[in-house]
Amino acid sequence: MTGHNGENQPIQDGFVLVDKPEDWSSFDAVRWVRKALGGAKVGHAGTLDPFATGLLILLIGRATRLMRYLEEYQKVYRGSMRLGVRTDTCDLTGEVVDDSGVARAADIAGDDLREAFARWTGEVEQVPPQYSAVKVEGEPAYKLARRGEAADLDARVITIYELELEAYEPPDVAFRAVVETGTYLRALARDIGEELAVGGHLRELRRTGIGPFDAADAFPLARPEGEGYVRDWVRPMSELLPREMLIEVTPAQAKRLAHGNELRLPAESVRHAEECSHVGVLCRHELVAVGRLVVVGHDGLFQPRTVLAAPPGTGGRP
Repeated sequence: MTGHNGENQPIQDGFVLVDKPEDWSSFDAVRWVRKALGGAKVGHAGTLDPFATGLLILLIGRATRLMRYLEEYQKVYRGSMRLGVRTDTCDLTGEVVDDSGVARAADIAGDDLREAFARWTGEVEQVPPQYSAVKVEGEPAYKLARRGEAADLDARVITIYELELEAYEPPDVAFRAVVETGTYLRALARDIGEELAVGGHLRELRRTGIGPFDAADAFPLARPEGEGYVRDWVRPMSELLPREMLIEVTPAQAKRLAHGNELRLPAESVRHAEECSHVGVLCRHELVAVGRLVVVGHDGLFQPRTVLAAPPGTGGRP
């Protein structure tokens, strides 16, 4: 972590949690942080629509290579949907295409909603919204939608771990959802509305958590103090993975990993890590590699997938 006092040098590696305000795109957040960190390489792990607010994980430098491992984290949202009105984007930013369900929506009981929520919890099939980045013959579906062309999008199996009704004042439904990466909350609002035969769309959305990370611990991008302070919020790459999924190795072992070699580890070193899961390897508190752990007899075999550090003492990068 680097302080903000007069330092304009780019921060090399790490990540920062940010709280994205409304009307910012995810790329707006990336661009803002990149400038604040002196032009560092920055990428995001999971987008938020401009109307949504909440947690983004921005990866810096070599940490951008860890993006795929964060896809395993569950995501937590709070939001509200409005029943009775369908829009072309499945959210409040779109054009209303049908509001014939408004009167019927006022008669829907809370128990009906809870039953619908229960049916949409667990493994379900979800068709992405027409206005989405899903590729259709190499072109994003939203570009087809803007031209008035309807894309034939296949349903995908997703997991909604929790779907909780928090408040209901017809026609507005406040909810909390815990979902896997790739779930469209806009489509969920659409599908709940269809389940109740009145239609619906997403009105508000806030991402409150990603895996072990919480929006309460994120840097507020709307903070008036300015760009310099975000430097104080940068965290080391090693904190991207849960502590129980990190293994400490010696400099000699780290050197083997830096050359892409597998590494045999004693059972006591891997007792918290499950077979075939992604685990990280530390050397002198620095994350040097992430990979797959396979149990071999009483030991573990670490197979590096992403090498982050050069052999100790070289001062270079892999």
